[in-house]
Amino acid sequence: MQSIASRSLPDEEVLYQRKKITVTPSWLEVKNTSYAIRYIQKLTLKSVEPPRIVAGIVFLFSLILSAWQAYRIYQETPPVALNWVLLLLCVFLLVVSSYVAFAMSARYRLDIFLANEPAPLQLERTTRSDILELHEAIALAMDWHRTEADTETR
Repeated sequence: MQSIASRSLPDEEVLYQRKKITVTPSWLEVKNTSYAIRYIQKLTLKSVEPPRIVAGIVFLFSLILSAWQAYRIYQETPPVALNWVLLLLCVFLLVVSSYVAFAMSARYRLDIFLANEPAPLQLERTTRSDILELHEAIALAMDWHRTEADTETR
């Protein structure tokens, strides 16, 4: 479905259009909801990092527990079935914590504070360049709108 705000504009006037977000000089559209640029009061750019230090500590702890459970299975310490279950849980914890600590990428969030909304509108992107391009497009639309409003009042 094409954006309603950008439908009547030529392509060069659409400032940003990706992943269900469209920015024009007057409108910000997120999925099927439109927000007027004139109501945006503040933009905050944030980096949302995964908890790498905590995940690293859990990784080391689960590595030690996995080795301990493997040793208990090797020694055939009763109950053997419980030792296998605990080893599987330790390996699962090891895999999840290693993903968070070493492979999970950071996400970038743009908080948009609107005059008529109590909570900020939060838009997340996986790449820094994409969120910076979105931030720049909204800031440009805000500048354009304020310049247009200033020329009308004169």
